[in-house]
Amino acid sequence: MPRLLLYYHFFHPNDVVSARQFSDLAVEQVKRGWEVIAVTSDRDWNAPTASYPAQETWQGVDIRRVHRPAWPQARALPRLGNSAYLLSAWAAQSRHLPEADAIVVGSDPAFSPTLAIALKRMRPKTPILHWCFDLYPEAIEAEGGRAVSALVPLARRTMAAAYRRCDVIVDIGQTMRRRLEGYGAGARHETLVPWALFEPEQPLIPDANVRASLFPKAKLALLYAGTMGRAHDFEMILRVARASRAASGQDISFCFACRGNRMNELRAAVGPDDINISFAPFAAESELPARLAAADVHIVSLRAEWEGIVVPSKFFASLAVGRPVLFAGPNDSEIAQWIASLGVGLSVAQESEVPAIVARLHDLASDPAKRARWQGHAHETYGARFSKRVTNDRWNQLLRESLADPNRGESSGDPSLKA
Repeated sequence: MPRLLLYYHFFHPNDVVSARQFSDLAVEQVKRGWEVIAVTSDRDWNAPTASYPAQETWQGVDIRRVHRPAWPQARALPRLGNSAYLLSAWAAQSRHLPEADAIVVGSDPAFSPTLAIALKRMRPKTPILHWCFDLYPEAIEAEGGRAVSALVPLARRTMAAAYRRCDVIVDIGQTMRRRLEGYGAGARHETLVPWALFEPEQPLIPDANVRASLFPKAKLALLYAGTMGRAHDFEMILRVARASRAASGQDISFCFACRGNRMNELRAAVGPDDINISFAPFAAESELPARLAAADVHIVSLRAEWEGIVVPSKFFASLAVGRPVLFAGPNDSEIAQWIASLGVGLSVAQESEVPAIVARLHDLASDPAKRARWQGHAHETYGARFSKRVTNDRWNQLLRESLADPNRGESSGDPSLKA
């Protein structure tokens, strides 16, 4: 049985999306014949002072937790301090871990790939794979913090050295890949996207009471559920909503059920005339299926400066429950390209595109059968292209190929994921 070492900041029982992704990856690879050791931190994402035991076994995964200080993650400098501390602790602990046949390093904490520099010295023959959810220092540049941004030139050189130690770099979209290829690491590149945490067998059917509470007068309901953070845009969504209101009042309604550091800006931007825009509390996980089912179309957004740095996971969650998406973001981003090639939504990037989008929404509002067919297509596309089973089969294949030849040349990636 081959052994896999998996490094990620947060892991089971943390419920943040990326921690769930890496926890799923570990469990799914155990099912496919791997012995998995997950190396993580002892901290809880949502309660920074809480901690977990140093070691436990969960669903066949051997979890090893390293202690780190309870410094806050919300601010840049303490977050970087957590990263430096944890990566140093991981490097020290790795000397005492069993030999492994492959290593996967995630992108949390920030600058996690630099761990590959130490790991390659300790385990020169072990293939190292980096699964990139977020790019650093590019994310720091996008945030625009002056004090931390001064470190960017040195950080780029350090990351270039780290990427050169990776045998495989796994991105989650073609725009992100182009940024990574710019480092000239010489690693094999692959695209493997994060799957949805909830995968119903059929498109979700709305609960009439939940829909009425969120969209009491809507013929077509659009929902933004998730985080409204630094990487997300709402200005273009509001333009679409206002153009829809001007044409048909509340027939096409928009609801924001989200949290994040741009929520105050969003609330301030919505005025009393925006009668087709509403807000709802962030849903607990137990309430999420009914919340997601209440809308006809889900909303996903990305600010232009974050293109290729992050890929919103809401896109995959929406398709999984059988909902096409309205994407507000750059036309050459991963999600816009998937929408264009797979026919799973609408994409708007500039003011001139708003009338055509509104016309499509009105068409959907007046044709329930067309909505149902589109929702079924979204669900089928997710199952065939992006599901947990499909993606973890590809992970297993990639890991075993890396064992056979960890230094082979760059791959073109999975053509089914190209936009």
